[in-house]
Amino acid sequence: MLVFRRIQYIASFVILIAFLQLKGFAVEGGIKMRRACLNKSDSTVTLLWFKPTDNCNTFTSFSIYGREDAMSVFKYLGGSTNFSLNSIQTKISNQKNWEFYLVYSKACNGMDSIYSDTLIIDDQQPVNSSIDSVSVELVSQKTIIGWSKSASNDVAGYIIYNYTGNTFVSFDNTKGTQSKDTDPNRDPSKKHYDYSIAAYDSCGNLSLISATHATMVLSNKYDECSRSIELAWEAYTGWGANNIESYTVYMNLNNTGYVPIVTINGNVSRKFTYNFTNFGDTYCFYVRAKKTGQNITSSSNISCLGTYSIIEPSNSYIAKVSVDLEVVEMTFVTQIGTSLTKINIYKADDNNPFGLWQTINFTGGTITLIDNQVKVHNKNYSYYFTTEGNCANLIFDSSQICKTILLKLNMLAPGNQDLGWNNYSLFKKKTEKQELILTNTPIANKSSPWNILNTFNPIIVMANDQSVFSTSMQQLCYCVRAIENPINQFYRRQDTSYSNIECATADPIVFFPNAIQINGFNTTFFPEGVFLDYTKSSFQVFNRWGQLLYETYDIRKGWDGKLLNGEYVEEDIYAYSAIIIGINGKQLYFDGTVTVLK
Repeated sequence: MLVFRRIQYIASFVILIAFLQLKGFAVEGGIKMRRACLNKSDSTVTLLWFKPTDNCNTFTSFSIYGREDAMSVFKYLGGSTNFSLNSIQTKISNQKNWEFYLVYSKACNGMDSIYSDTLIIDDQQPVNSSIDSVSVELVSQKTIIGWSKSASNDVAGYIIYNYTGNTFVSFDNTKGTQSKDTDPNRDPSKKHYDYSIAAYDSCGNLSLISATHATMVLSNKYDECSRSIELAWEAYTGWGANNIESYTVYMNLNNTGYVPIVTINGNVSRKFTYNFTNFGDTYCFYVRAKKTGQNITSSSNISCLGTYSIIEPSNSYIAKVSVDLEVVEMTFVTQIGTSLTKINIYKADDNNPFGLWQTINFTGGTITLIDNQVKVHNKNYSYYFTTEGNCANLIFDSSQICKTILLKLNMLAPGNQDLGWNNYSLFKKKTEKQELILTNTPIANKSSPWNILNTFNPIIVMANDQSVFSTSMQQLCYCVRAIENPINQFYRRQDTSYSNIECATADPIVFFPNAIQINGFNTTFFPEGVFLDYTKSSFQVFNRWGQLLYETYDIRKGWDGKLLNGEYVEEDIYAYSAIIIGINGKQLYFDGTVTVLK
């Protein structure tokens, strides 16, 4: 019985409201509620309506009524006397599914009030939206995201997201169905980027974020040897692996406009090789994917390249091959700005056949190399090199063959030295002259001071020198150097090739004193002479019974007549034995006696 009376009460209330509305409309025009939007963070409701017209200027106030569910009674929530308003905010005590209406007082008759319809809080998400495609715009090379309108009636706009590192980051908010990603840090020619969207309504209710779509990245690989351009691109993601009908490749030759050149089944391949005929042209490509059964497409970035021809280096040459102490130094010269990628160096000793010595990656210019696997005093060495490009077995050109100068020395007698060598005539500008040079050390180099003994024309291969030994020059060290003709307008360098260094050394000359006097004038016994290697020579002193009294391996440290215990020996005659080694390596043996006086 109580339930029946409650239903009667509700029905009467609805009839009353309807009656009052009809009466109010007849007077002023109705009140139509538009939307009730809830801010869940602070339980504030924003009510929006179409405000009524006050033709009679009789409005005194309007009031808001609400209830938290259909079984509750409407209660007064607030009001205002500002009739210009068509929205207002009010706090609610909980976040249930509240229902609201408005009452304007008074109508033209000054008695009746005007009632609105009722409205429930709008907390419904818009229907999810889906991306149609993401595509790189042909002119700007920026990503364009496109989608269809949401099926919901109330859609205020769309939020566009970039999906990176498992995070959705919004970068645009629009009411349209297209967005351009203008972020300069996102370059779709470098990598692919993933995008999603979500729709929101006038209450800010957000749909679920859509599935991601990603841009396609197109790259190229140029092969000058086969005159081909290999294109490769990533699969379009977003439509599903089996929903790509085809990929069409577009080409622009020398900026004459894009034309389709091939269409490939979307499930077969994402590669295409374009073969060209002429070098020197510029090609640009992009790829367009098509969704199966629909007129929806997505374009990749543009990938461009210029086809340059194979430029063969010419006039590759050896600037010099020269002995530097115990190694061979060589300098090679090739053109810059060609298709050169490496050089192959060949080596031969004496008259043996050439063999490949080294292959070095090199793109042109000047390079200096050292060969330490040589015996420069016994053999001469010949070198040449070839230039090569990337293409298999494509040899461009070869240098001339250059041979080291091998110097031979024959000392007929001290002060009479014969010298012979092979001439060096393979400079690019030929040899201007040869010089026979002299120093006193076998470790001289091209920066050391040399005495020029003689200057010869390029064809001389022998000489005789009569330089003599002295205490300041105990070795006579010879070298031959060939000097190239001067710089000219075609060859902007002048080089010098050195031979090995060969030294003549005199036999050691030595004499021994026959007596020393302790505390006298001649107090120390040691050999003296010239052309001696003091640090390798040695002598020993014995008494008359053969006992060793003194021994040294540096003959500059003489014997002062002392025993090993530091006491002086008695006056007597003592024996010595010596091994003297000359700076030329010759060994001399001496035995004798020395008298010790006091």
